[in-house]
Amino acid sequence: MRFPWPNLARWQGRQWAIALSLLLAITLAPLGWIQWRQFHLLDDVSNNQVDSIMWQAYQLERELGRLRQSLTHAGSPEVDGDTLVERYEVFLSRIDLLTNIPRRDLLEASYEYTATLALINDFVKIADPLFAQSQQLIDNPEQRQLLLNRVDALQLPLAELTREANRAVSRFLDERNQQLQQQGLLVIGLAAGQIVIMLLFLGLLIRHIRRQQRQYVQLERLSQELAEARDQAEAANHGKSVFLANMSHEIRTPFQGLLGMLNLLDDATLSSQQRDYLGTARDSALHLLGVLNDILDVSTLESGTLKLSLAPIHLPGVLHEVDGLMQVAARDKGLSLNMYAAADLPGWVMADATRLRQILFNLISNAIKFTPEGSVMAELTRAPDGQSGVVLTVRDTGMGMDPETLERLFTRFFQADNSLRRRIGGTGLGLEISRNLARMMGGDIEVSSRPGVGSVFTVRLQLPEAQAPTEEHVTASDSGQTRQLRVLVAEDHPVNLKYMSILLDKMGHEATFCENGQEALQLLALHTYDVVLLDYHMPVLDGLATTEAIRRLDGPASQIKVILVTADVVNDTRKRALDVGVNEFASKPLQADDLQRALARCGLLDEPGHSSLLGALNTRASGPFPLSSYELPVRLPDLSHSAAGLIDTESFTEIVAMMPEDSLDELLKTVFEPPEGTVHVLLAALAEGDRAAVDYNAHKLKGTCMLMGFRALVKTSAQIEHLATQTQEVVPVALGQQLLREMELTQKALRHFELRQAV
Repeated sequence: MRFPWPNLARWQGRQWAIALSLLLAITLAPLGWIQWRQFHLLDDVSNNQVDSIMWQAYQLERELGRLRQSLTHAGSPEVDGDTLVERYEVFLSRIDLLTNIPRRDLLEASYEYTATLALINDFVKIADPLFAQSQQLIDNPEQRQLLLNRVDALQLPLAELTREANRAVSRFLDERNQQLQQQGLLVIGLAAGQIVIMLLFLGLLIRHIRRQQRQYVQLERLSQELAEARDQAEAANHGKSVFLANMSHEIRTPFQGLLGMLNLLDDATLSSQQRDYLGTARDSALHLLGVLNDILDVSTLESGTLKLSLAPIHLPGVLHEVDGLMQVAARDKGLSLNMYAAADLPGWVMADATRLRQILFNLISNAIKFTPEGSVMAELTRAPDGQSGVVLTVRDTGMGMDPETLERLFTRFFQADNSLRRRIGGTGLGLEISRNLARMMGGDIEVSSRPGVGSVFTVRLQLPEAQAPTEEHVTASDSGQTRQLRVLVAEDHPVNLKYMSILLDKMGHEATFCENGQEALQLLALHTYDVVLLDYHMPVLDGLATTEAIRRLDGPASQIKVILVTADVVNDTRKRALDVGVNEFASKPLQADDLQRALARCGLLDEPGHSSLLGALNTRASGPFPLSSYELPVRLPDLSHSAAGLIDTESFTEIVAMMPEDSLDELLKTVFEPPEGTVHVLLAALAEGDRAAVDYNAHKLKGTCMLMGFRALVKTSAQIEHLATQTQEVVPVALGQQLLREMELTQKALRHFELRQAV
């Protein structure tokens, strides 16, 4: 049978205390007993005076000799009667000492002891009467002779008794030494046993320590793996944030040109059919931008970086604004939309107006979307039973939902009727975003529903009451800006440069353009400007690095207002920008009202004005937090005849329509004409192996071709950019050859396009 080794790693403090106590008891108890025995032996020798037996026997024999000498010289001047009696009494005292010694048992069993004591007793019986009359004894020689004869008879036995006492003491010492030797051997055995036990315990301890070391190594390895996994997760999360920022930039940059030119085109004289086409294009672009914003909102909420921008807002006014925008969608479906604000509702509360609108838009838009007929009602009241906050209730007479659907309603990308995704669109993210926003406002969303009856959504929000902000009264003559600004614009995208030139000209400002932050710094050193508009992504020096450099300048130029134009909606970007000295932000696609508000917040306009260049609806769409995908009624264009292959004919047609012919020719030359065309510059960078130049020119070519609809060139330039920035691989020569071939095919396709347009 194999004895199982105890698992010391699982021992508790009580088990260790018991084990150590038992080990000490096993090792110390025998040693204590042996020490006690040795102490007892030594104490016995000390207390019982074993070695005095031999001494007392010798003293008795010696006193007998002295007594004989006194008897022999009795009557002489040296020995009188008293001296003789004194000597006899000393002899008697030696007899008492010998017979009353503690360890007399060592002699009592011997013949010499018993025989000698018998002779001594006989002598005492004879001597006592004679020594009682000591003077008569001295005078009577016969009596003295009798005693001398008796003394002579005792001398030999007493000598034998002395020798027997020596032998007895020797035997006792031998026995004691033997006991001490046995105890010494026992101590050695116990010490050996203790050593064995200690070695056994030490072996268990070493085994335990080694196991702990192995466990420590395993835990350290696991900790390292977890740290690496954490770093990878953080890197992945950071990569996701960077990807979202880049995606936002890449998608919103074309939107800037698209929406900007659509808005500028709306100022021209258009036929009703052209205006309808323009409205469809604008609505489609805004809807796509809303879907993008939903995805980015979810990612920002998930990372925990979304922050509410609290400010006093007029609660009934927000409800009225949403009502005005959503009535259009309700009328289009033949529904009745009724919105009410309770009489006791607080007028002003602290809230994030944009996010509150987003919740209202999502819930009401969903109610309209899933209600084929009937009505939708939204009611905003105070929280009942004296509770703080407000309650928003949205009721509809729509199709309703079963319990299974209700359980999954707030799941990401879930829709109660997936067929609606094909018919009316939507991302399936609105309710999740709304619930997360409600929880950030200290509340939540509850829902109850019955199939065929309708649904009721209840939103509880903690919105503290606030004082109304001080109003600024504006006269009619001050309704627009009255100051012409000198604006320095740093933007590397040619289409955006063209659009911003037209936009700033229509706003009445004087603009100077450059392509990167380094050129902007050089212009600031030579000229005086009122404000600098910086693109976030630029070559040489990006927007943040340029702002840092501006703040380090000497003189008034270091205090110039800086507005960062960016499609990056990640909150980290805004925080870093504020840290380096950015004053305001304008989001891409850049709109006139958005820029107007940014300039006003910088204090550069006499009055920011309330008359939008693009209309009230565009004002909402171009704010710092653009519309959700639910905020607009959408008219989807017919894309069934869109060109495929080399050119997106619809995108290129829009570019042709919004740009003068000379501007378009100039833009095409910046792409195709050697040696300065972007394609040829990129091919030269590929031939030289300059990765930085390849990255910059591939990114520039991709953005330009994306706006103009050159599909093949967009795909190839994106591949080149990815290889140059995300890998260490050398860009294959075949990609350069492919890019050159696609450029020639695209130019050929453009000539066919121009022929078709001419016909």
